Amino acid sequence: MSSQCLGYLRRLAGLHCAKLRPGFHQQVRGKKKNAKGPHIVNVRLLEDIRGYGRKGSIIPIAPGRMRNIYYPQRKAEYVTKAQMQTTNQKDVMAERDFSFGLPQTHPDPQPTEEVAIGMPVKLLTPKRTSELIEAQVPSDIIFYRVPIVVPEPEPATPEPVGNSINAIGGEAPVRKALESEPSITRIFGSVSTADIVESIKAILLASEDGARVVLAPENVKIKEKEGQDLGIELDRLKALGEFEIEIRVKGVDPLQRRVVIRAQEADI
Repeated sequence: MSSQCLGYLRRLAGLHCAKLRPGFHQQVRGKKKNAKGPHIVNVRLLEDIRGYGRKGSIIPIAPGRMRNIYYPQRKAEYVTKAQMQTTNQKDVMAERDFSFGLPQTHPDPQPTEEVAIGMPVKLLTPKRTSELIEAQVPSDIIFYRVPIVVPEPEPATPEPVGNSINAIGGEAPVRKALESEPSITRIFGSVSTADIVESIKAILLASEDGARVVLAPENVKIKEKEGQDLGIELDRLKALGEFEIEIRVKGVDPLQRRVVIRAQEADI
């Protein structure tokens, strides 16, 4: 039998089998969903904020700034999608007003050679920086985080009174030591020294000199208590509670402040 005849028979058999098989559907993979949260959130300002907008305005801002600064300080509130549909569109802004509250400058139409361009801003002395932080930053710097809910363990069954182990004190001291350990509530995410510095800078923006204060996460030290697990991990706080910190400015004594992390509702 010639090769042409064999090829014809193969094609004929393939057509016959295609009629008997059900339709073939190719699976198409969709786009991978982004696991990250939103890049911006809509908030309503509860007071005039320089560089952002006037009270009552609805603006988009970064979630971290809202969570760490404006929401704890009651400077802004979250706006839901339902509220956005019923609000006055005149109050909704496409972006923050960078010029709001700042002094208006009128450029000279004919600049002369005496006009300085790109002059660096004069930094504050360490003493002046310490004075501004001492006067403007409150004793408690408050943050809100969502707590991690852990189911409570089942209550232990009472043991007989005449138990020989309890009678000699072999187990009671262990139970007493466990009960004396402080219980902590872990949180989703953390509060880092960078978050603390960002909150301090936002507070200092209220004054002209405060905007010139230079701080970095290295200037904040979290004070740990030896032998206790309070949710402190290096430069991060991972639990609800109150934590002592030091704000260190080179050349002056450290300033003592307290970071308070409170529970935040999960649906916000």
